[in-house]
Amino acid sequence: MPKNKHLREIVEKLLKSNREGCRKDTKKLTYLVMRHYTRIFIPYEDFNKIPSFESVARCRRDIMNKEGKFNEDFLPEEGVSYEKPVEVQR
Repeated sequence: MPKNKHLREIVEKLLKSNREGCRKDTKKLTYLVMRHYTRIFIPYEDFNKIPSFESVARCRRDIMNKEGKFNEDFLPEEGVSYEKPVEVQR
């Protein structure tokens, strides 16, 4: 079974049960999904203090792409361009 399909099933199950209000709280949903995949236990109160994964990824992209730092060993995927798109004037 593809990993994303399995993830989707877990998320759907959690949303269906609305366990602990995860329909309204993405962080709570993420926490419950992580608990499904790992045996690591972090109390939700502590987990809630952690920045979102999207925020961490955004910071990494800004540092590596916009500032050009720490990307010496970065190998782009074949066929993917990291050039800025040309702006079209209207």
